[in-house]
Amino acid sequence: MSPSASFPPESTVEQTSTLSEVRIPPEKKAHLRTISLYELQVGSASEQKLLLQTCIQDGFFYLDLTHPNTSSLLSYVDATFKLSKELFNYSPEIKSLFDVDKISGLKLNGYKPKGRNVVGNGKDGKNDGFESWVIPRNGVLHLSNEAFPHPPLVADHLSTLYGLFDGLGSASHTILSSLSDSLLMPAGQRFEDFQGLNRPSPDILRLLKYHPNSNTDVIPQTPHTDLGSLTFVFSTTPGLQVLPPGVMQKPGAYSESDWLYVEPKPGHAIVNIGDCITMMTNGLLRSALHRVGPVTGCAMPERYSMAYLMRPEDQTLLRPLDSPLIPRSASTEETAVTSGAWISKKFKALRGTKDAGNFDQILTGGRGILV
Repeated sequence: MSPSASFPPESTVEQTSTLSEVRIPPEKKAHLRTISLYELQVGSASEQKLLLQTCIQDGFFYLDLTHPNTSSLLSYVDATFKLSKELFNYSPEIKSLFDVDKISGLKLNGYKPKGRNVVGNGKDGKNDGFESWVIPRNGVLHLSNEAFPHPPLVADHLSTLYGLFDGLGSASHTILSSLSDSLLMPAGQRFEDFQGLNRPSPDILRLLKYHPNSNTDVIPQTPHTDLGSLTFVFSTTPGLQVLPPGVMQKPGAYSESDWLYVEPKPGHAIVNIGDCITMMTNGLLRSALHRVGPVTGCAMPERYSMAYLMRPEDQTLLRPLDSPLIPRSASTEETAVTSGAWISKKFKALRGTKDAGNFDQILTGGRGILV
């Protein structure tokens, strides 16, 4: 792994370098590996090897964006955080005009109020503690003719959002291309072949506001795996939790004390593998279980974060791709679903709807561990 480069000027990383006062106990920190986006861009063999190992073993990593060739992305992150805080300050009446469940069947655009998703096993009546606002890549980059209703604040910041989507889309393709190379995938069967930079896709930016709660035992988000290919997370406040790879992720086999916290790191994104990549590699690359909650012994603070969720195009069949390194299984070929169908299944499970199917298995990427 190459050493980190110097940070860009302070003005370009203001938001991402101003961390919360909440401190994670040393023994509760998740020790993620760091991957340099620049080193992947220039084809570093050692960085490509490290990326593959990390995606097989952990499924989570820090992505270093501090090199001068990649740091411009951080200014778009800062500006989008400022937009996010303004968006959530709209009145409930205004926010309800952009209800995500009414605008988009696949939840690709609009606002979700606090409490709409279930938490835990979906049977105990607990609901989430966060608001979210989804902004579609297709709408911002003009990649489709689908409607893109949005409030004036979003309209005022479209150039910022364009720069963010463009930069994160390029970063995600660098990662996917590196993984495709490492897995010896042929043309037409590479990860990036199913997620064209200039074609419509269900990629979104999700802005999140977690509400404060003085109850230190309240978990505002249910354990889950992400439904897409890659997720890029930015936040300045601790709260993101992961289960380490060595913990047995089966019902009743882990405890609250096993969860570790991912510390925000200035100049870095937190990246994780999603379900679609796991399905397309028959489990070789790992979609890690995670959630958001208060740091041990602390109340849940007001917390803002943002996540860019990259997903294969809707028609993509989620089955193992051609690679001599991917294990084959007839059963996965028979049960394969499309990316669009998987998105729909996942959101039904998150909402706790009766026709969601196997709620636990869908939410946790097949682990079935919610108790």
